Amino acid sequence: MKATSVTWRRTFPDSAPGTDGVAIFEGRVIGRVRQDEHCAGKPWLWSVTDPELAGKLGWANTTGETTSRRQAMARLLERWQELRRVSAAHRPGS
Repeated sequence: MKATSVTWRRTFPDSAPGTDGVAIFEGRVIGRVRQDEHCAGKPWLWSVTDPELAGKLGWANTTGETTSRRQAMARLLERWQELRRVSAAHRPGS
């Protein structure tokens, strides 16, 4: 999978630019990043939401927080790729 095959879009039209977004791969939402406006310091939250991986082996630890949007986006993609590798390794016939 190439990094350029994942696109980012604002989650909701009324979200302020750069504060909320989803990662899309092959037409499906695979994760979300957003800034937590309710916390002092406003950390960035990320979560893997890919329905094709939900509930499969390794699904624990699919959320987290970082200090920047760029870090949240990178960690979301890193964890999603880890889950894809684990899932592929445990498919029948692998």
